[in-house]
Amino acid sequence: MRKIFLLFFIAAASASWALSPEAQLDSVDQSLDTLASDMESTLMGKNDVPVSVSGMMDFRLKNFHYSNVSPLFFSDKARTSVDAFFKVSIVAMPNSYMTLWTNLCFPFDMSGFYTNYLADNPTKNPTNNEERVLFNHNTDYVGASIDEEMNVGTDIRAGFFSIYATAGGVIWANGSPLTMWERETAPRFAWQYETFEDEKTVSTYYKEKDFKPVKEGGRAFWTNRSFGGLFLNAYQLPLGFTAQFLLSQPKDMDVGTRDGLRLYGGQPGEEEMTGDYDMRGDVIGARIAKTKLFETMTLGANYMGVFFDEGIIYEKEFTDSAANVWPNEQPFLDNAHIVSLDLKGNINSKFYLMADAGLSWSDSVKFIADSAGNYDEENTTDEYSSPAFGIYVKAQDKHLDFLPTVVEAVYFSKDFYSPYGITDPSRFRSWRKDEMYLNAGSLRYGSNMAGVNLKFEPEFNRGRIGIQYGQHRQIEKSDDVLVFNYRLNGRNMWESTNSWTKYNALFTADSGNYKSNGYISRAGVLTSQRKMYRQKGGLYGGTWELWESFVPYENANQLRNKTVPVHTKWSSYLSIEGGYDIGHWFNTDRNVMMQVYTSLSGISKTFAPIAYSGAQKDMLLWSFYGQFEPAIAVTSTFHMVGCLGLETWQAKNAYIVTSSATGISQNSDYYNVLSASSYYEYSPIDYLQTAVGVGFDWDFTARAGLHVRYKWATHTDENVSDNDWHAHYVSVETKMWF
Repeated sequence: MRKIFLLFFIAAASASWALSPEAQLDSVDQSLDTLASDMESTLMGKNDVPVSVSGMMDFRLKNFHYSNVSPLFFSDKARTSVDAFFKVSIVAMPNSYMTLWTNLCFPFDMSGFYTNYLADNPTKNPTNNEERVLFNHNTDYVGASIDEEMNVGTDIRAGFFSIYATAGGVIWANGSPLTMWERETAPRFAWQYETFEDEKTVSTYYKEKDFKPVKEGGRAFWTNRSFGGLFLNAYQLPLGFTAQFLLSQPKDMDVGTRDGLRLYGGQPGEEEMTGDYDMRGDVIGARIAKTKLFETMTLGANYMGVFFDEGIIYEKEFTDSAANVWPNEQPFLDNAHIVSLDLKGNINSKFYLMADAGLSWSDSVKFIADSAGNYDEENTTDEYSSPAFGIYVKAQDKHLDFLPTVVEAVYFSKDFYSPYGITDPSRFRSWRKDEMYLNAGSLRYGSNMAGVNLKFEPEFNRGRIGIQYGQHRQIEKSDDVLVFNYRLNGRNMWESTNSWTKYNALFTADSGNYKSNGYISRAGVLTSQRKMYRQKGGLYGGTWELWESFVPYENANQLRNKTVPVHTKWSSYLSIEGGYDIGHWFNTDRNVMMQVYTSLSGISKTFAPIAYSGAQKDMLLWSFYGQFEPAIAVTSTFHMVGCLGLETWQAKNAYIVTSSATGISQNSDYYNVLSASSYYEYSPIDYLQTAVGVGFDWDFTARAGLHVRYKWATHTDENVSDNDWHAHYVSVETKMWF
């Protein structure tokens, strides 16, 4: 203020240099009354910082070393990668009624990759020795690409009317559970420091993950979807209405070419952009809602549509039967439509209700060949499917303070399809496959499902308990194609391969290896299929997930005849987890948190109250998962964490298919199944994985931290010893905020 007064005094004196000293003093004295208002008029916002810049820098080092190598990791015996990103958010407030912002993120590959023949022989390449390429977590050899954030936006506030608009490569948004919503497929632990963790001290990080873990919502359990395009959100309209409109491109929904995506393994998914758009289609989303209904409720109407450009017919991959895309079939595109009504809010202070009911249908565009066998976008026919019904209901009750309860109930008909709703998590797309997932309904929804989840989450002094029980049943019979994910070590396994992509789910997790040296998988569907519907079994990668697929053939004849068994299947899930702070046992005020998570999961042909064993009657797939996690606050800025885990899967009915009978016991059940060089062998699934790890999180200075993890992991396949492996996984990450 003194500087402002001095400058003002000098300016006034300069302008009145011709006045007498007495007159100059009078002029300054008269200006003092308006000095405050004159200064405020120069401000551009509500404070004296009209433009602000914030952001973060992140450096990550990962080292993977397999001391006992399976064919799956033959090309990735040992590998070190270092990457980083710089993210900045710029916000400007020209006045109190408008905010402008842009989010920019620039990733960097510090180590790079070589187009090599084997990862442990970087100077050997069939065509180009020692050729170094930038490789930012995708298989398209692109350089620095846009990661997580790249958009601009404005927020306009005008009393009863307020709206913000944003456009760019990544737009986070949600609407309703059936139209635009994300659902996590696995529990989160303090052991796994997420790359997207927002700014917080390590003490806060551990309190949020150990003492009161976020099960839904928030940045740790992100319910938003991400899109590239334009998003408008009118969050304040007259009469308590709100509205949203989305226009995007279906980056990860292109059903036109190989593997179901245009360059499926090489282009970004919905969470990452490389500065371009795919104009081969559009995603249109709209929502209008009435808030403060009965004071506390919100009623919304929603629509999502995915449309594909018919000009894709001119792309050779789309109609090339030699590429096995449309063998003996008529090419078609499926445009999806979803409408729903949702209601959510507090019935009273201790009872929350969310419900969403919707219909989905398809607009199939079929292409018709002319007399010469050529296709044209003008020669098409449209077919609309019958509407399929789905409903999701969630109720949270806290009337019993000692026993908070959550109930979830769902009904999704067999043909219900919503590509961006809770029935189809983007990290591992099910497309429209007929599949059944381990933990179905409890950790992942899908079509053709009805059931209930019960969650009891009492909290007490120095600890908590969480119990979840779920039973879900298929509504109609479906193919017995089963899929399960690796929860204990899956992320490490997937990231350790050169095939890994942070956001792009490749079709096979070992695609970087030669077929003869790859993972020895259990047989899936053996008939030839269009690539996006291919279900041949084996490993599949998601964002940070690894899944395995197989068919539980009941006898040798089904395999020989390529007949997939069909049943109405049940999914059973029971988990018990909790934590207790034992710091007071050692007379210290530091937190010493002991946590444990256990779960029993199963898929069976008949109702099973609890899946307690893989040998129980009608059990097609069974799994036990247990993880113990101690977390110790050495100081307020330095926490240590440990990991001790075990996960097992069992399936009585499973087969492997090999290229020859060599090595197969002559007393085993094997047979020439496809041709003179294709044999099968009965090989039940009996996997065991273990993990032992230690790590720490350290705030070494204000707004900067170091996060280190080391894990020793093993995998044992009792019936296919070639799949066994032992590995060391190391990750080091430093994150700095500004």
